[in-house]
Amino acid sequence: MNRQEIEIILNKVTPPSTPFRQRAQERMDNLTKPLGSLGLLENIVVQLAAIQRKIIPELRKPHALIFAADHGVSEEHVSRYEDHVTEEMAVNIAMETAVSSVLARHNQIPLDIVDVGVKSVVRHPKVIVQKIRAGTHNIVYGPAMTSEDVDRALHVGYEIATEIILRGTDVLIAGELGISNTTSSTAMACALLQRDPREMTGMGSGIDDDHRMHKVNMIAQALAVNQVDPEDYWDVLTKLGGLEIAALVGAYTKAVESGIPIILDGLITTVAALGLVRVNAECRQYFIAAHESHEPSHQALLTAMDLKPLLKWDMRLGEASGALLVFPLLQQGCAILKETATFADARVSNPHAKESLMVEPMPLEHPVRTDFSESERESFYRVIMGRRDIRIYLPDPIPQVVLQRVLMAAHHAPSVGFMQPWNFIVIDNPDIKRRLHEVVEQQRVVAAQNYTDMRQLHYLRLKVEGLLEAPVTICVTNDSHRGGPHVLGRNTIPETDLMSTACAIENMWLAARVEGLGMGWVSIFRKEDVREILGIPDHIDPIALMTVGYTPYFPEIPLLERVGWEQRRPFDDLVYFNRWSCSDH
Repeated sequence: MNRQEIEIILNKVTPPSTPFRQRAQERMDNLTKPLGSLGLLENIVVQLAAIQRKIIPELRKPHALIFAADHGVSEEHVSRYEDHVTEEMAVNIAMETAVSSVLARHNQIPLDIVDVGVKSVVRHPKVIVQKIRAGTHNIVYGPAMTSEDVDRALHVGYEIATEIILRGTDVLIAGELGISNTTSSTAMACALLQRDPREMTGMGSGIDDDHRMHKVNMIAQALAVNQVDPEDYWDVLTKLGGLEIAALVGAYTKAVESGIPIILDGLITTVAALGLVRVNAECRQYFIAAHESHEPSHQALLTAMDLKPLLKWDMRLGEASGALLVFPLLQQGCAILKETATFADARVSNPHAKESLMVEPMPLEHPVRTDFSESERESFYRVIMGRRDIRIYLPDPIPQVVLQRVLMAAHHAPSVGFMQPWNFIVIDNPDIKRRLHEVVEQQRVVAAQNYTDMRQLHYLRLKVEGLLEAPVTICVTNDSHRGGPHVLGRNTIPETDLMSTACAIENMWLAARVEGLGMGWVSIFRKEDVREILGIPDHIDPIALMTVGYTPYFPEIPLLERVGWEQRRPFDDLVYFNRWSCSDH
């Protein structure tokens, strides 16, 4: 990956989606709050919606990348710290005792530190070593790097970002580490924005006024010696920049190529961002400025890219600390857009209804983020299509933990008014199963009277239950009184209690299929018989005996269809739109 390939990628980057931006803005403007009352946070959440192409953005899998490198200009004593501190701080971060490490750990954010140019060997195995060279040359006397150095650093950044994005990262938190890198970054900013070092140079890591003037002079000398082309970002980066800055450019390129937002930290991460914007101005919309440091060059760069920082706390730590601090705010902003009621939802009068942007809904693929991958969705539908009413079982016992999961799935079914009218009686006693089989068999014979001739003979040959063979039978009951005399949502359709319990049965059935268990619904019984056998109170109805166990096989098609009892009705004959439209009903 070299600068030419980077430019090809960046020139193909498209801006975030305007339709999703409009839909997110329309929702934001109709939340139960005054218009614009959350200030800049609202704009950034809407920006995230446009980037993710979802009406409701979510930041679920952040990843912090810190690139570390030393700078030859540190020889000029432009920092309070010697360059060996870069290695020591890299170890501190890897040991999870640095500020960035603490912030990442408390927010459960993976953090990687990558050595692309630290002078010495970094003494910790968690540091990712991709060293291009042991620091840059001193920019006071000539170019910091060669073109080959820059290309190699771009490649490292791009490849590292590719790895984390393939693992599902959906937001990149950018950071850097390197003594004297504010000097190199300020020099780059002066060149790119054609500004005077005297007005662009700050206190860096905490130097005094005398040292600041020394730093100004060193930057001025570097600009004079290198004679960069201010319109050529690569020329400026090569002659004045750092290996960690080039690596950041590579990582950013992969992020914007993948449609992933980037949270910038301070000056160094921002001067890297300008490289992308210089190639393609649309890249600007993928960046979020966490804060504005006290460095004048940082402020100038943010202004040049029209990036508005969330915080102005005079931070000057680096190592992604500002970006890590801001990340929870962005998550909470997304949660506000997702969970806050609109005026219509809350039935609150909307004082600015006419002012809010009313955007016509339009067909959008996946307007909100899905919780499941494509393979998970395919598996889910395969479970539904593969569910069968099983009557043949192996005698092998069901592990208790598996049975518990199946029952828990049933208990998490939806129910009207959250009444949860179900109970489950787990039956593995052979005598009880035999008594249940007897009463079911009696009613099976009685049910045969509903058919005549060949249909009756066909029915009597069917195996309609497996109570004796299955190791477990679950009696599912329904309590129509649970929830009191009136249940929310049950005013005009009292049988919604039965509908709710049926949902529990379906959940249990699907869970059993996932666990490799067969399950069959036995419904041919008198309620009073089952009540007596199982000691069920009179006001509670047993509505299903579900036989459960391992089965030799799951038929490709349902049993009753296979034996010719009934065929699946055509789907199109059963689905209407807006009105009942079947002519034969």
